[in-house]
Amino acid sequence: MIPFRSIKAGLLIAAAGFAMTLAGAGSAAAQQCPDWQLGGVPVSADAQTPQTYMIYAGGSLDLRQCGTISGVGYLTAAPTFSIAYQDLGMGRDLTMRVESDCDTTLLVNSASGEWMFNDDDTSMNPGLRLSAAPSGRYDVWVGTYSQQACQASLIVEAAGSPPPSMCPDWSLGGLELSMMTGQSGTQAVTAGGPISLFDGTCDIPAHGYLTAAPTISLYLDTGGQVTTLDLGVTGECDQTLLVNDPAGNWVFNDDDVDLHPRLQIGDADPGRYDIWVGTFGANGCASQLAISATSPQAPQGQPPAQGK
Repeated sequence: MIPFRSIKAGLLIAAAGFAMTLAGAGSAAAQQCPDWQLGGVPVSADAQTPQTYMIYAGGSLDLRQCGTISGVGYLTAAPTFSIAYQDLGMGRDLTMRVESDCDTTLLVNSASGEWMFNDDDTSMNPGLRLSAAPSGRYDVWVGTYSQQACQASLIVEAAGSPPPSMCPDWSLGGLELSMMTGQSGTQAVTAGGPISLFDGTCDIPAHGYLTAAPTISLYLDTGGQVTTLDLGVTGECDQTLLVNDPAGNWVFNDDDVDLHPRLQIGDADPGRYDIWVGTFGANGCASQLAISATSPQAPQGQPPAQGK
């Protein structure tokens, strides 16, 4: 179960203690308005997999009598469902809609505690779209416009493409190369990209322009030897070189030789090195990335193996 967002978490803990006190003293007063703290049927959903839940819409509470919540129709005090939603870091919109043969309504209390209501989005069926919905608990009521209850389906799914990454992201992966200590080679690359590191929002000790995905994902096999990994860039523009090493550390160089960057990583760990070839200015250019992995004990000069 994913943790509730902070607003709900604090209220829910306090409400639980209060409910226990009431239970000890006798029966609780009847609920007159929807109350997310009562909790609905627990279900889960995420930003990749659409879900459909069969329900019986309606209830005995008249939402128009609840001054603190805008809406109409009849529903229950407790949510129909309490959805544990995972956005998977995708930032997608979350849509909820109801399909039924009767006139249904839809009420949602979001992960941030905001109330949202819809009556007729499509014909007599309601729907809501929550922009860039974060992970958390979403309490959902499926009601009816009249007092007549009916069978219905609640469809929950993410919509829209995830927003493009505005920072370098090693998990996106680049062109895969494999190299063992003693090998060296060059790879043609295009330097630059649409992402600017100059404003500092990415919290990466670097500058210049590059892509979200690495240019190269290099898998280094040291064979247990002390290895120096040497990376250098040549080309017709002012390039930059950014590396995320197997331990997750960022390493950066701008101008090592004239306008061209170079990095030497001594005692390099085996594993994956994600490499970005960027540019100091906004315009990119064709470039060459030279890679070598050297050790005093290793024969030199063998080319790296091409990945998938």
